Amino acid sequence: MTTKFLVAAGLLAGFATPATAATLLLQNGSTATFAAPAGTVIDFSSALPASFTASYSNAAIVTGDLVNAAAQPAFSDGSAYLAVGQAGSATLASTGLGYQSVSFFIGSIDSFNSVQVLSTTGQLIASYAGTAFTATPNGNQELSTTNRRITITRDATDALIGGIRFLSDGNALEVDNVVFAVPEPSTWALMLLGFGMVGTATRYRRRSRQVVYG
Repeated sequence: MTTKFLVAAGLLAGFATPATAATLLLQNGSTATFAAPAGTVIDFSSALPASFTASYSNAAIVTGDLVNAAAQPAFSDGSAYLAVGQAGSATLASTGLGYQSVSFFIGSIDSFNSVQVLSTTGQLIASYAGTAFTATPNGNQELSTTNRRITITRDATDALIGGIRFLSDGNALEVDNVVFAVPEPSTWALMLLGFGMVGTATRYRRRSRQVVYG
């Protein structure tokens, strides 16, 4: 519920204020936040959605803890997850639709982890280091503050989200339950309301500038 409200409010606010950067929503780790929210889900335990491709470099889909290599994200259900090793990268890209937001659960957040949000043409929309996701990016494998769900929502002026790239300069970046989503009907209604408010304000300003000569 919190996520929906923040996304909707941000979209509505975008019509009345100058453009801002993509919005980050940080949720402390728990079994509830580990679970994938609604949308197009990539859980690494089943085949990729038909409209997505994946490319890996020094990255792999694994299970459990790998000594000196990767650790299952805290609060996980024990299923397979994506691990990106030192100097590695993993890119998940849509071959069709563009999306308003992308969400993922990231484990044992380190300062050397980074995430890039991409457009449908592969252009960079936003980039974040591990320090953007927690105040203490020390790789702790148990704390709720270093094992979190991160939701990134595009600004109204940004290109549609078409992919996400995970990178790491050390062992490792671990991620699961990546979800690409579009606004729900209630959010679209707020967006339309925002357009209506802007249109009304514009018409009012035009009327107030009219000069009548006697």
